Amino acid sequence: MEISFNFNAGCIEVRARDQASPDKTSRGTVEVFNRGATERQVVISVQRKDDWSRTLELVSIAHERSCSGAEVAQASQTVTLDTAGVKTVKVALNAVDEDGDGYVPTSAGGTDCDDNDGAVSQRSFYRDADGDGYGAGEPVKGCVAPSQYVARDGDCDDTTTERAPGRAEVCDGIDNNCANGIDDGLVLSSFYLDADHDGVGAGPVVKACTAPPNHVATNNDCDDNDSERKPGLAEVCDDKDNDCNNRVDDGLAVSTFYRDADGDGFGKASDSQQKCRAPTGYVATSTDCDDDKAAVNPNAQEVCNDIDDNCRNGTDEGFNKTWYRDGDGDTYGKQSDSLTGCMQPAGYVAPTSAFDCDDGNGAVNPGATEKCNEIDDNCVGGADEPFTSGTTRKGASCATPCSGIYVCNAAQDGTSCNAPAPTNYYTDADGDGDGAASATAQPICPGQSVPANTASRNTDCDDNDKYNKGNGTEVCDQRDNNCDTTADENNVCMGAGWKPLVEPAIGTKDWNTVAINKDSASGYPVWIAGANGVLARRNGAGETFTSFDGACGTTTWNAAWVSSDGSVFLAGSGGRVAQHNGTTCVQQHPLPGGGNGTGIIGFDGSPTNLFVVDDNGRLHSWASGSAPVQVDDNARVYRDIHGIDDTRVLIAAQESGGNHKPIIESYTGGGNTSGMGGVTGPNDTSIRGIWMTSAAIAYAVGDSSNILRWGGGNWSAVTPPATANYTSVCAPDRTSVYVTDDVGVIRRYTGTQWLAPLYTAFPAGPLRDVVSVNPSNIWAVGPGGRVIHFPELP
Repeated sequence: MEISFNFNAGCIEVRARDQASPDKTSRGTVEVFNRGATERQVVISVQRKDDWSRTLELVSIAHERSCSGAEVAQASQTVTLDTAGVKTVKVALNAVDEDGDGYVPTSAGGTDCDDNDGAVSQRSFYRDADGDGYGAGEPVKGCVAPSQYVARDGDCDDTTTERAPGRAEVCDGIDNNCANGIDDGLVLSSFYLDADHDGVGAGPVVKACTAPPNHVATNNDCDDNDSERKPGLAEVCDDKDNDCNNRVDDGLAVSTFYRDADGDGFGKASDSQQKCRAPTGYVATSTDCDDDKAAVNPNAQEVCNDIDDNCRNGTDEGFNKTWYRDGDGDTYGKQSDSLTGCMQPAGYVAPTSAFDCDDGNGAVNPGATEKCNEIDDNCVGGADEPFTSGTTRKGASCATPCSGIYVCNAAQDGTSCNAPAPTNYYTDADGDGDGAASATAQPICPGQSVPANTASRNTDCDDNDKYNKGNGTEVCDQRDNNCDTTADENNVCMGAGWKPLVEPAIGTKDWNTVAINKDSASGYPVWIAGANGVLARRNGAGETFTSFDGACGTTTWNAAWVSSDGSVFLAGSGGRVAQHNGTTCVQQHPLPGGGNGTGIIGFDGSPTNLFVVDDNGRLHSWASGSAPVQVDDNARVYRDIHGIDDTRVLIAAQESGGNHKPIIESYTGGGNTSGMGGVTGPNDTSIRGIWMTSAAIAYAVGDSSNILRWGGGNWSAVTPPATANYTSVCAPDRTSVYVTDDVGVIRRYTGTQWLAPLYTAFPAGPLRDVVSVNPSNIWAVGPGGRVIHFPELP
């Protein structure tokens, strides 16, 4: 671009734009101010960018004075670059600048107000806020004055028309003409401050053309802070020189007044003044006998203080001043210890008709009542004189029923037998520390032996159930733990109850056995096992079961037992036994003879020792970590096994031949089992479940409504609660006997009676096993995914 210009331009600018894509632009500028007439030409290179089209729009612009100045000349071209190389475009930019100052006249689009004067480009104008023709402040530039602006400045106060250059000076306390100060050139007079506004001033003179505020023309006030003092005022009785003649209260009548230094209204005769009125601290009377004490004057009340308070009859008239020591505070003094003085000393009293015989004991004095306490309380007749004769005298023998003697009673108003009270003990059949409420008391004196199986309380509402007692804490177990006649009150269950669990690990599988950790207070973990190797474990309340299906093979597990470390030991079909520790199946073994394992019981030790029975009548011993060994082989069908240690074990069974009658055997060690007497039941039926509660209590259940109890001798029948085939029994204590049947009902026997069914399956279906360590954690399982728990939240 070759661009020429005919005036004193400040800047030449070229703008290029792609015609096909207007958003693609470029720009170039050159500063050219004050170039000579022969130098007014520039060359600016414009290069097409690679992504632009061949046709460009070019705009050449001339600015006043600089590249930020007004645009005063412009030319546009469209150029097509259809061949390679350089194309030259010539442009002439013309504008008017007659005075050559670099500004173009406003008529031609510039900013020059006078293009014939190079010294003038724009004019200055000043803000005239008060409209008096003179402005002030920073100027604004332009050719025409904006609204409320003028060309003249110099206004010394642009907020008022009363002040501006050239105005006449008047007497108003301001500089009207903006020159030579305030009120210059006016006649001044003398004025004086009248601070008390009484019309007479004082102090230094003030020169002004008119009186300033609070100033007057006179200056002979003797006290310009007091309007009651000035020349010409009448004198009054006020201790002031009212008329300014240098004399106070002159010409007024006077009286005699006496000094009252203590302010009690009575003056001192030796100190007086003659005044027209009473001076401060003076009164008209002069009869005070001590003008330094306000409490001493003719009107005062006489008190005992070694002072003549009322100025008559001497000191402390009418008061006792002898006091006796009262060391025990009972208001009776000690005759041998006295003080004299007006004030009663601390610990001293006025004289009484009789004196204290023991001033170290507040309960002993002439006014006291004699008590039975080895002390002469009333200071008359010696100690305890009313209580030393008669059948109940001190020291006489007594028995109630424990032996003792008569001594002073607690109230100290007589005697009582000091024989210790016996402690009543009551039969505590369930050993929970609380005897039966209906039990007869057995009084026991100190030193006598306490009878066995008794307790010192007798608030138990059910002395056969250790979970119920008078001071018990209610828990969720369907029992009246605190004997208030209501079970599970105050929402202790929080909605929990008997509930069949529905979980992925449970599904619809056939569950045959459930076992819990009897050594854990909570009973957890809980293991369930069943057909085709299904196995699952629940670690804690509220948690879900974890499946270990197939972890120990596909054996159908019929029985389980949990050790103190939470491992489960299993017995099942094909004569298989196994142990799972909650992580992996740690051991598996076959049973000798290959019979189906039907029952298992274990006892913790080193190693853990277990007994397993099978349906071929074999009893096996299994030391954990070793293979099982056969202990005995009988013509029986063994169904279940339970015991309290490895020498006290019971086996539920059925004859394998003959009438197929139900039988129960015991094992006490050695190589053989023994049959037990008293077992009853129809032919072709079996004992299905057995549980040994203690060394003297066990329960067994079976087909055809057969329920049996063992009390240490022979077995005896228990009347069943309903006609049913009973499948399992759990009896952790004598009042918590839980049984299941083949239609899915769970019942509890208290040892004396059957309660209403605790749970009934719907639809009906068998339950195979039940287990519990306490009434607050009961489990039962069966085929078809039946896993029942109490208590379980909804």
